[in-house]
Amino acid sequence: MRRIMMVFLVFTAVVVVGQAGDDSVFHVMIVNDDGVDAPGIAALAAVFAADPSYRVTVVAPTDHQSGKGSALTIFGEIPLRPHAPLAGAPTWSVDATPATTTRIGLSFTLADDPPDLVVSGINKGENVGRIAWYSGTVGAAREAVLAGSTAVAFSLKLNWADPKPDFEDAALWAKPVVDFIRKNPLPEGTYLNVNIPSEPASIRGYRVCRMGLEAPQVAGFEVQREEDGVRFLKSLWAPALSTTAGSDTAALHQGWVTVVPLGLDSTAYHVLPELWVLWQDEALQKVQGTRVE
Repeated sequence: MRRIMMVFLVFTAVVVVGQAGDDSVFHVMIVNDDGVDAPGIAALAAVFAADPSYRVTVVAPTDHQSGKGSALTIFGEIPLRPHAPLAGAPTWSVDATPATTTRIGLSFTLADDPPDLVVSGINKGENVGRIAWYSGTVGAAREAVLAGSTAVAFSLKLNWADPKPDFEDAALWAKPVVDFIRKNPLPEGTYLNVNIPSEPASIRGYRVCRMGLEAPQVAGFEVQREEDGVRFLKSLWAPALSTTAGSDTAALHQGWVTVVPLGLDSTAYHVLPELWVLWQDEALQKVQGTRVE
């Protein structure tokens, strides 16, 4: 409990906390992309279940679904199974992508008992910068917002030489973020992407950042073998190493828990004025056969 209070004080020192909200029991639905049996989701369920002011329901994919982004499962039957409780919380597994699992949780499993917040994670591996577009963890949070809920996604940066990441300590850094959202509801159409350094014991605090746009160090494919003219490829990827001030990629490498607000609106507003002028050109209007009003 002392550790949780310390984490909360660090967080409130970085972000100005508003007036306290309703103290009634707060219902969270926990999802992920690593599967219902992953240690990250168990750690999140445990830290919220330990607080009597929270109520937890877990609805998670049956198996590993990393890299699925906002992909939907739209063909065939989708099995929904009761699962052994996580930290005493009712738990369901869904044979579907993280986004579809989230949608099923909100529109079916909890249709008559909607959660106050969808919490996604804790993912095994960071989801900073461009990789957030591909992440099933972030995709689950995005789908919750598309469905009219609010959400936050949590990921833990890995030390790949350490086979046992500390999800329990990471969950202690995750909870104050949810405590903050509970008291300071997010604007409609927004959600948070939060990444936690690989060594929770040496974390410097929380840092509100922008999404990094730097390209990854490695992003490609190599041939593993070839049989009968068929080449079998392996995906290669390594995250960006950024020092760009203000980006989540840089701040995570510097030991900060990064908090990035994301939105559903992907409009490139800085392009609109120039595009408007170009579109008014008569020749272009004749080609397009339309006019922007």
